[in-house]
Amino acid sequence: MRVLCVDVGSSSIKAAWCKNGKVKTIHQVDTPSITEGRRVEIDADHLIKAFEKAIREVMKHHKHVDAIAIDTLCPGIGLADGHGKPLTNLITHQDRRSFAQAAAIEKEFGKSEHQRLTGNRPIPGGIGSTSLLWLKENQPDIWKQKPMVIQPTTLLVHHLTGKWSIDPSQAAFTGLYDTPGLKGWVPELVKFLGLESGQLPTLLWADEIAGTVTEKMAERLGVPEGTPVLPGIVDTSAAVMATDGRPGRLVHSSGSSDVLALVVDACKPTDHLLWRPLGAGRHVKPRWLAVSTMAAGGSSIKWMRDEFFKDISHKQFWKLLEKVIDRLDAPPAKESKGAERESAGVQFEALLAGDRTSLEERRGAFDGLTLATTREDMLAAVVQALTDESRQRLQSLQAVHKIEAEVYVMGGEQVLAGHLHRHWPEPKRWKFTPLAGEAMPGLAKLAELALRK
Repeated sequence: MRVLCVDVGSSSIKAAWCKNGKVKTIHQVDTPSITEGRRVEIDADHLIKAFEKAIREVMKHHKHVDAIAIDTLCPGIGLADGHGKPLTNLITHQDRRSFAQAAAIEKEFGKSEHQRLTGNRPIPGGIGSTSLLWLKENQPDIWKQKPMVIQPTTLLVHHLTGKWSIDPSQAAFTGLYDTPGLKGWVPELVKFLGLESGQLPTLLWADEIAGTVTEKMAERLGVPEGTPVLPGIVDTSAAVMATDGRPGRLVHSSGSSDVLALVVDACKPTDHLLWRPLGAGRHVKPRWLAVSTMAAGGSSIKWMRDEFFKDISHKQFWKLLEKVIDRLDAPPAKESKGAERESAGVQFEALLAGDRTSLEERRGAFDGLTLATTREDMLAAVVQALTDESRQRLQSLQAVHKIEAEVYVMGGEQVLAGHLHRHWPEPKRWKFTPLAGEAMPGLAKLAELALRK
């Protein structure tokens, strides 16, 4: 089977032509986020243009495709008019403008009731209802137009097909979906926001067909008219689809954000984890993901590079990072005298993008700085903080479900990930298997399922 797979991240879009689950041609286009204070957005119009460019470049080399499957970051909440024109940018999970709105939602429903209805607390930026309430209060002229509520997949699938759709994995992050029961939109939340049913996309499993490529888009992108398009899915869910997907299976995605996603057979809402359906359910048994995320994982390292090490090349910085990691990994007896200096007593609070599961505004911070502190000490403190956080997050997931020893890994921060793994509890227990093609084989598998008669 020939599948056009498109992976939409927070910093780039990758389009790939896959045959029988193997990536044959791939093209990447950058899509940088816009960060202004508490706001973190993606320009929706730019995202569409980059999406088109990535597809066109891949289809220059191929004439035939049997289906198109898309995965995207989530959330990326926004509003569009009835024709699919974006009316706002897409507000990402790193956005923190909606603390007041989050508090208002939880006050209205109560913590336990909101978790019972949606599976999660209304996390500022991390759960779309908080951003939607902010848009309602701060952009009333747009809200009065009764716009369509969109996630990234909703926008891009509509762009290809003219159909509004969303799968359960993306719907869960709107904060309006019944994540524990998989029974559709939650009327109480929809009513609270003053939305009407026509403003919400049609719910479809990720292994169904949302529509087909229109004549206009076929001519524009070089894709055959009538090509089936799937509803889309969250990027981590697509990666899980590339595994056996059984309960206890863990996927570790180490990139700008650091994500641990554990497959479970029942949703059990808890304070320090995010819960969402896997997304597929038409041809496979519906399952859920218990997810623990460091909103700023690799991006914390990038921040250090950009703000503290501008005077050295990227190559020199990565060599320095490896040196710092080797130093932190070394057994105390083998350390050279004064090598670590215990990071000169420096500690770091790994919250540069806030806490992904907290309604409180939390920020990153260094502690223990003195005139003797070096920037290398500060870099070591950042790595140590990420290490400690990763270990604690794994333990939180172990309390939910027994984790299989084989862990699938993906993402562009594998040097950092390797260090984190060496400091997990029982380090000899784990076997780490790279996900070849990352999310792409999972998207191809979804397409094969969706096209079954």
